[in-house]
Amino acid sequence: MDNKEIFGRILRSTIGVIRRRTSEAYANVIIGRVIEQLSDKHGFLKYVKLQGAKYNEVYDIVTIGNEINAVNIKEIADAAKDFMTNIASSMGKNAGYYFIREIKEDLPFDYERTIRELGVNLDLIQMEFITDIKKTFKYKINNSDVMKYTFTLLFDILDRDIGRDAAYNILSELAERLCIEHQVLKFVKVNDIRSIQGVDIVTINTDIDVAASKEVGSSIQKIIQEVNNSLDEKDGFTFIEKLKNYLSGDYNFKLEDMGVNLEVIKLNQSLVIKHVIKALIDILSDTSTESYAILVVDNVLRRLDKEIEFLKYVNIDSLHYSEGINAVNVPDEIDAVSSSELGRSLQRIIEDISVTMGEKAGRSFLDKFKERLGKAYILRIEEMGVNLYMIELKQNVT
Repeated sequence: MDNKEIFGRILRSTIGVIRRRTSEAYANVIIGRVIEQLSDKHGFLKYVKLQGAKYNEVYDIVTIGNEINAVNIKEIADAAKDFMTNIASSMGKNAGYYFIREIKEDLPFDYERTIRELGVNLDLIQMEFITDIKKTFKYKINNSDVMKYTFTLLFDILDRDIGRDAAYNILSELAERLCIEHQVLKFVKVNDIRSIQGVDIVTINTDIDVAASKEVGSSIQKIIQEVNNSLDEKDGFTFIEKLKNYLSGDYNFKLEDMGVNLEVIKLNQSLVIKHVIKALIDILSDTSTESYAILVVDNVLRRLDKEIEFLKYVNIDSLHYSEGINAVNVPDEIDAVSSSELGRSLQRIIEDISVTMGEKAGRSFLDKFKERLGKAYILRIEEMGVNLYMIELKQNVT
């Protein structure tokens, strides 16, 4: 990739994230202001132009002159780091806890890897950004405040997405059902605001304030996970994204201190397995037939289920495979398997499938796999312990 491609992609991903959080006009103003501020230090930025009008596609907003390709790549990297740091600072309260990470997730794999090799470490910039914001986190927030804030926010999001009746039913059922496992929920009462006017969606007994912070955090983590699981795949993914966007900075940090981790909630384990298996079948189908691809993957599952007990219950309905992801049958009980154990199993499955493709095809296997599976799922299996880089190294050694 040349300089124009690299820097252009960074700009477009940043614009896209800012636009989702605020508006297209706000994104243009912020990006334009930062580019102008950095122009004295990085002269090549004079070749970067942002259009002021609204466009249907974000890619039309950025125009970069070919002259940028003559600039030393180190200067491009230095400018990229300065740009990301200044953007986060300029966004202020609109940046949000996950701002830099969202830009990283928006970047395609090859671009993110390229800028990392150039020394632009978005994870490090994210960590520095969070550290700076935490310095302003001064307010005392009690357990009751966090619980009320969380339930109210969950209700508001669900109300807009699936309606008031469904939102109330989901939250009231969870508060009652999970009370045995998480006893702090006995201090929580979800009010039926459909029939009672002028009350909050939830009433919290302040006795919860003497409970251990981590215990309250564990109950909140479980509630958010269960809400996410109650939605279908598309709504479940966007639900977590909306929750991340709407959380205020102070409550975000408080939830983090209590052990709440939204990243691991985004995609449940059974859904991850389904998509991994489907991606593997689709890749094999590119060079063979669908029926043969299903047979190969099923043979790997059956061979491994002698060692890995829960794989016995994972199977592929070949007769209905054309109907989509639900042809891969994964029991809900698999969500009870530890994330690390599931990660090790997926690692074995992916490695074994790559071997079946032969030496030449196996070299490009991981690139195809990443493309088919998609960035969100790749990030999720990496969180579970899957190391695609190690598979690649084994392929190169052999």
